[in-house]
Amino acid sequence: MKRAIRISLLMVGLVGTFIAASVQQVPALDGGPLPLCPPRQTNCVPTTFLH
Repeated sequence: MKRAIRISLLMVGLVGTFIAASVQQVPALDGGPLPLCPPRQTNCVPTTFLH
């Protein structure tokens, strides 16, 4: 029973690592302005996020 719990915790950690690695990265603040317009909107002037 202890071994099954230990294996399941290790599997959850391994799957969680792959899920975290597959998430799209967010641009850094020092990498330039972030366009905040919704996708595929034709008449949008993107604003920038100033920190």
